[in-house]
Amino acid sequence: MALKYPHLFTPFKIGKLELKNRICMAPMLPGGWLDGSKNVTNETIAYYEERAKGGAGLIIVGASFPDSGLEITDFTKSPFARPDHFRVQTKKLVDAVHKYGCKLFVQMQLGSGRTAVPFTLAGPPVAPSPVANRYDPDVTCRELTTEEVYRLIDAVVEATVLSQQAGADGVNINGVKGGYLGDQFATQAFNHRTDEFGGDLDGRVRLMVEIIRRIRERCGPNFPVTTRLGTKGHMKAERVGHLPGEEYTEFGRDVEESLEIGRILERAGYDGIVFGTGTYDSIYWLYPPMYMEDGCYLEEASLLKKALNIPIICPGKLSDPGLADKAIREGTIDALGVGRGLVADAHWPNKVKSGKVEDIRPCIYCNNGCLARVLSGLNMQCAVNSDVFCERMTAQKYRRVDRPKKVAIVGGGIAGMEAARVAATRGHEVTIYEAGAQLGGLMLPSGVPFAKEGERKLLAWFKHQLEELGVTVRLNTRLSAEDVLALDADELLIATGSTPRMLQVPGGDADCVTTAADVLLGKKQPGKKVVLVGGGQVGCETAIWLRQQGCEVTLVEARNALMLGGTEPIPQPNRDMLMELLIYHDIPVHLSTAVQAVTAEGVQVTGKEGERTIEADTVVLSIGYQPNDELYRAVYGASDKKVWLLGDAKQPLNFMTAVRDGSAIGAVI
Repeated sequence: MALKYPHLFTPFKIGKLELKNRICMAPMLPGGWLDGSKNVTNETIAYYEERAKGGAGLIIVGASFPDSGLEITDFTKSPFARPDHFRVQTKKLVDAVHKYGCKLFVQMQLGSGRTAVPFTLAGPPVAPSPVANRYDPDVTCRELTTEEVYRLIDAVVEATVLSQQAGADGVNINGVKGGYLGDQFATQAFNHRTDEFGGDLDGRVRLMVEIIRRIRERCGPNFPVTTRLGTKGHMKAERVGHLPGEEYTEFGRDVEESLEIGRILERAGYDGIVFGTGTYDSIYWLYPPMYMEDGCYLEEASLLKKALNIPIICPGKLSDPGLADKAIREGTIDALGVGRGLVADAHWPNKVKSGKVEDIRPCIYCNNGCLARVLSGLNMQCAVNSDVFCERMTAQKYRRVDRPKKVAIVGGGIAGMEAARVAATRGHEVTIYEAGAQLGGLMLPSGVPFAKEGERKLLAWFKHQLEELGVTVRLNTRLSAEDVLALDADELLIATGSTPRMLQVPGGDADCVTTAADVLLGKKQPGKKVVLVGGGQVGCETAIWLRQQGCEVTLVEARNALMLGGTEPIPQPNRDMLMELLIYHDIPVHLSTAVQAVTAEGVQVTGKEGERTIEADTVVLSIGYQPNDELYRAVYGASDKKVWLLGDAKQPLNFMTAVRDGSAIGAVI
């Protein structure tokens, strides 16, 4: 049978190295899963090995700092500082992925420069020139001396030599991209140097040219060396990005200058480009969240493809196999970079090749488990796949049971569906009882606003998996405690979700007061003027969606900032893009403002502006949820069976914790 997406599975070369297909795992820092010297562990080796087994042609391991001693933090600790240990651990990783015909590159991160968080550093942040720090403009970065720049070059070369000695198939230099140190050298706004590493474009790119020249001297002409290059800063100003389609004047590098940089890098001897665009000032371009369009890098990447003769590997929210195959077929790019998509489903390539696209567990680009946790110093996870970095235990987790049980799950939200999927995979007989007309729980309203296709795909994936596994689903079935106790089941899982918090003020129960979920699901039609109470991520998304529907929206938040989050951090790209969208859609925001009452005229509030009434005919609430655990409390003490409480019914948090609970409980039944 002919392949549906054949262009993804044709070989291609980086330098003289041939890859079996055009699917590359884009570099992502496996934060929290490295050892004390920032070298790979057995967990990280198993993680990458699973992606090699899943069919990737190339894995780029990101990102290691060379041993330059220029930025001293735990985050920037260099694995190359212990050469023997690096060689041993990396050789284990190389051997693990080579078993499956996959190649491996080690990525070098030159440094953070002005994008370093000042309080994490042992000294002042460094940069090409004395410019303001990205996160604290009151902090001025120290200019690197010429000697220190050469020290950095030497450290990158030594790290490359060690990678070659360890058996790596090549390296990737995280160079003129992302607003990192190499990008700052190449960008005139941040490089005011007067030595050989400043001045004209050749001077500003000399750092990257010297690196490849010296690598060739040490590693020979045939060892593949790639780099990263972006075509725009996507900056209106320092710390200010621009929205897709928005007219603006580029503060950072523009396209023409970036294309010339690409030509310089190609002439210098780099074998390929792993594309990437944006900076930490425009972080939603650097790490595209769900609100960005699929394939949001393709247009810019195609410009590099036309200008250069070396291969262009393009990541950037591009895990739709049809879109990726088309881009390769039409010559827009040479290969596909999948980062978050391969985290969510390690077997993405094999499933695409076999035509089983409906079995791909989709990344929803929420950035919650990966980026947000890593940037917060927590260990990396995945919101939709709790097996990530637990690959060594998955065989035991999904082992078929000798004595199948009858399992009843009350509630068909994400926690209930995941528990059902895991339990049924292990051979149990599973029935879901859902009070509503369809599965999904809070996934249903969450999937309504703009750019939420990923969540709709995830729900479709769950439904398909449950159908394939033979899980019985009974919809429109609301069970009482007596009903649950009478079920013919060996174990009971209560996943009844949560209920929205309501206003406890005069008029809080008026007909004009509703919830974000009810508005999104069409159960309540909003009027022309809406006050949305609650400035978390859901509240901001809903406010923007209502504005797009033609409503006049005012956002009221009791705390002193929007999207402060709770126990799990809100990803910076999501937050920054939503903030820009609120401004773009001209939505008034009132912080440190408490609701006092709801009246016929609108919402009485008090805050920095004193007491006032905001005119409204509809009040939409997004002030959080509380556990719906009454059924569990009634059943737990009355049954001699095992009774489990999971998901939002235990503690309302986010999709990631619901998947975590469902997966864990489904595995221990």
